[in-house]
Amino acid sequence: MFPFLHRLSLESKLFFSFVLFSTILLLLTTGTALYFDISRQFRTVDDLIKSSAAYISRLSSVQTMLKVGYPDPEVSAQMDALSEEFTDLNVILICNRDNLRFYHTSRHASGDSLVDGEETAILQGSEPYITTGYGTQGMQRRAFHAVTDSGGQVIGYVMTSTFTSGIFAHIRGLLLYFFLLLCVSFLVALMLSRGIVALLRRSLQGYHPLELLDLYRRQGTVLNAMEDGIVATNSQGEILFANSAACHLLGQQAQQLQESSLKDTFPDSTCIQVAASGKAIHNHSCVIHDHSVLTTEIPIYTHPSGTCSGVLTIFHDKTEMRKLSDELSGTKNMLDTLRFFNHEFMNKLHIILGYLQTGETQKAITFIMNTSLISSQAIRETANCIRVSALCALIIGKMMHAAELGIRLTVTPDSCCMDGDLLLNESDFVTIVGNLLENAIEELDLHPTEIKEIHLGIYCRSDCNVIVCEDTGSGIPETLQPHIFQQGISSKGENRGLGLCLVEQLVTKYNGTIDLLTETGAGTCFTITFTKEA
Repeated sequence: MFPFLHRLSLESKLFFSFVLFSTILLLLTTGTALYFDISRQFRTVDDLIKSSAAYISRLSSVQTMLKVGYPDPEVSAQMDALSEEFTDLNVILICNRDNLRFYHTSRHASGDSLVDGEETAILQGSEPYITTGYGTQGMQRRAFHAVTDSGGQVIGYVMTSTFTSGIFAHIRGLLLYFFLLLCVSFLVALMLSRGIVALLRRSLQGYHPLELLDLYRRQGTVLNAMEDGIVATNSQGEILFANSAACHLLGQQAQQLQESSLKDTFPDSTCIQVAASGKAIHNHSCVIHDHSVLTTEIPIYTHPSGTCSGVLTIFHDKTEMRKLSDELSGTKNMLDTLRFFNHEFMNKLHIILGYLQTGETQKAITFIMNTSLISSQAIRETANCIRVSALCALIIGKMMHAAELGIRLTVTPDSCCMDGDLLLNESDFVTIVGNLLENAIEELDLHPTEIKEIHLGIYCRSDCNVIVCEDTGSGIPETLQPHIFQQGISSKGENRGLGLCLVEQLVTKYNGTIDLLTETGAGTCFTITFTKEA
């Protein structure tokens, strides 16, 4: 509509728009008021001439004068007084049916008869009416009213009029008044426009609106480029802003998150409590859609009163960092394991060399065949699953010891144990696993079976640790099962029964549970569980 507005600054656009709006509003207001005032003026004039004509036509003196057929000085004096009383009533005319004037306000300047022709309708019995016409003194608004006798016959008429020049003079005065009012209002609108723009500039702390817009866009770009998720909420926990990383982490679009509650998409959020208490919570560990995340929730203070107006929640996704840490830890574990394996391999070569030098060839062959029960692949897989160095070294050592006795000890492929996931002391964890494995190795060595295998499963999460040790031994006799964890009680003979007793003590210490599943001739399975709550 106004192409030149596109070339103006935002401040000029606001100023011009406000002035334009104020001008249009003033024009509409004054135009409407002027229209209604002029209309009211015309209605007032019409009411005056119409009512005065009706009043005069009902005067008995006027009716008598028209019946007699001769002007009455008393009526003339009465009409003169009426004309002087109503200054807006310029002309009073009384005529009979033959248009002979019996009274005229300017009777000395007018003739004896009326020849306009506008009186024809009233002489024919028409209802009173108003016309606009030209007279000897200019344009007039005229009201015609019939004068009747007692029988209802029209004996004459009364015409009252006012000069429209007076009306137009009044209208010109109104126009001048409204024009002055419009000019004053326009000046006030200009000052108000400048005041509003100045107030806007002060409220923006001296920034130009375009500068703020550019700053907002740049901040949005910076926040969306950050790897950490950022969510701003009000004191009720409703999301006001979320950057791209937060939307990706929460699995929602920015439009879906706007004005929704953070608790709906992140139940672990404590933003409402932080807003109420005003105390920040740093580095709270949680899981969001399989991502390990550290959250920090900080109260935001914007009100001059110092009350908390919202909370800034920062999500730091440590999944990738943890993967890198696991890779480094796995590499270190692998190196330690290879060193240990190299040391053990040299020892085994010395044993084989000793057998060969003493001529015990069969023993050397048996030792080599048993050693083949453990492969470098199995050791690598174990080191990859078990990232706790002491525990990994223990298990590999037990593997080699078991292999020397012709027993195959394997770690289940889905096992997983990281340093940070242990719920109990590392040395206690190693003690439990070591005693379980030693107990199973002794069982298979003392009671030979066709299949000599031990399967160890270790499953560690931050909230739960599970150890499963299963062997293919002869099982625990039913009579010993209720007392198997008592000191000195064992299925292997006298002077035994210390390992499982120690395991039971450590499990009790950490509020864990032991499940025993055994079958005579088939084997035994111990399942030990520790939970974070316990």
